[in-house]
Amino acid sequence: MPEAESARLAPVAACSCRRCPPLVHFDHDAAPARVHGGSVFSGPAFVVLMGMMVTLVCVIVLGNALVILAFIVDKSLRRQCNYYFLNLAISDFLVGAFCIPLYIPYVLTGRWTLGRGLCKLWLVVDYLLCSASVFSIVLISYDRFLSVTRAVSYRARQNRTHQAVIKMIAVWVLAFVLYAPAIIFWELAVGRSPLSHFCTQI
Repeated sequence: MPEAESARLAPVAACSCRRCPPLVHFDHDAAPARVHGGSVFSGPAFVVLMGMMVTLVCVIVLGNALVILAFIVDKSLRRQCNYYFLNLAISDFLVGAFCIPLYIPYVLTGRWTLGRGLCKLWLVVDYLLCSASVFSIVLISYDRFLSVTRAVSYRARQNRTHQAVIKMIAVWVLAFVLYAPAIIFWELAVGRSPLSHFCTQI
């Protein structure tokens, strides 16, 4: 495959999250940069999309905030199985509070205007939270499996919350190690930043 074609497809292969930016190419030798595959909305479409995205952010933040608040207020919910739901609520809350609001201008304008530093931070946090959310769902599924196959021992372990906390920490560590080092240190390793495929500043 030609080198230009490989570079064009690289963002698609690297992107595993629903909220990843559309295909973007950053030409360091030309200005301004051009956005390929992006859309720029105006007029009523812009207003409607903005309203829908803001509503989505509010629903995500408020819904997961209620789950976290219920866990804090009601001590009867502090069982081992519910800690995994808390972990999922925390990751989804942060997605709605940080990742999606920064992504909204990118979707509406087709360009990233917040700087490369914030772009790198956004990518690290976005991939971290997406991975943590997926791993939390896997952990919940495994917990449900144990509740069916080993019902007696499962009920006996419900008050041992330290095991749930250890698994929660492991989820976040694994989620961070999976993508963050590559995003942070790729430029040092190969002499070229992967951010050119995701973010462009005009």
